[in-house]
Amino acid sequence: MKEVLIEVSNLTRTFHSGDKITKALDDVSFKLYRGETLGVVGESGCGKTTLGRCLAGLLKPDEGTIVTKANGYQIIFQDPYNSVDPYWTVESIVAEGLKNRKEAVGLLEKVGLSRQEKNSYPHELSGGQLQRVGIARALGTNPDFIVCDEPVSALDVSYQSKIISLLEDLQREQNLTYLFISHDLAVVRHIADRIMIMYKGQIMEMGKTEDIINDPVHPYTRFLLSAVPSPFEEKEEFTVRNDRIETGGCPFAPRCPYRKERCLSERCSSREIAEEHQVACFLTEE
Repeated sequence: MKEVLIEVSNLTRTFHSGDKITKALDDVSFKLYRGETLGVVGESGCGKTTLGRCLAGLLKPDEGTIVTKANGYQIIFQDPYNSVDPYWTVESIVAEGLKNRKEAVGLLEKVGLSRQEKNSYPHELSGGQLQRVGIARALGTNPDFIVCDEPVSALDVSYQSKIISLLEDLQREQNLTYLFISHDLAVVRHIADRIMIMYKGQIMEMGKTEDIINDPVHPYTRFLLSAVPSPFEEKEEFTVRNDRIETGGCPFAPRCPYRKERCLSERCSSREIAEEHQVACFLTEE
């Protein structure tokens, strides 16, 4: 039986900017199991980074609870250049907070950097090398849970695959649990055990990776998959609406080609349609 490492219940987080109020997280609930990678996917502004920062302790939710058995947690940021001090050497960056500086060299070697590179400054390294520094720094406190906030989106394709392989190797060696945040389903499908699809602060669909990729149900999930380029797969043609209407129901309703009147006024509760496959859409009732 899988062990629940983190249980999130009814999480809500709102941001205020002048008169504008943005609900980044809107009643989000899910479980994260020890040793798994949960991919969180959605467009910019869907709340995935806010969720990651709440789980990493960098933001406090307005409402809801986070119950965790994790002994430690860390975060790997999206931009490797802006997440480190440019005036520190690589070794100093990783050694910050460690009791024994020699541990930093060991961590750098673990993520594939040489002893020679430990004396380099951030501007002397490639994006892929610097992201390895970020991973080494995250491992320094010996966490069992790591939030990976778009860790490969700033890298070219060749380095993306290397960083993903590194994360997978480290996970097997240390039984790490990842929340892997991305806007790119093509990336997430290669590393995630399960995938959560978010839109405007809500979970639209969640399930095992093979179910989300091969048998998507929510129209928003199908829209995201139709946008993933592939020369080998025949894609569903999916055109969304662009109606500028207010909705108190499903946040995707103004764009959804399958919406009904109730979608604009009623919020659909998430329901399980198969083992570990939940969808928040009235289409599941048909």
